[in-house]
Amino acid sequence: MYEELFMFYHKRQCEMCNNVPKDPSLCLICGQLICIRESCCRNGNSFEGVHHSRKCGAGTALYLAVNSSTIILIRGRKACAWGSVYLDEFGEEDRDLKRGKPLFLCNERYRILEQQWLTHSFLNINKKWIYHTNMI
Repeated sequence: MYEELFMFYHKRQCEMCNNVPKDPSLCLICGQLICIRESCCRNGNSFEGVHHSRKCGAGTALYLAVNSSTIILIRGRKACAWGSVYLDEFGEEDRDLKRGKPLFLCNERYRILEQQWLTHSFLNINKKWIYHTNMI
């Protein structure tokens, strides 16, 4: 259940700055909690999300935004919101957790995300990429 994951990470401290992130994000590759889109963990000109993507995934990263259940992808200088692997009982996303319905891991969506990760096919499949300018 997503509620358990949310409760575990929602008020957890970042390992780099020891602050509780406003928008905690979980790296789906290594499991590290990062301060995404915050300047507290800057490394040179890069925010922590971009820096961690270079360190952990050679420029590619998958983050689960804990406060919204959305997967954020970083691939080189581009980023996009992928959607969610957590769905309600009717198979619908609850972006930004506004409806308050219980969410469960959707194995099918998780397999799709995993396949895109393994084949590096994100750029071909997702159409709404933005240039992040190292600010993620």
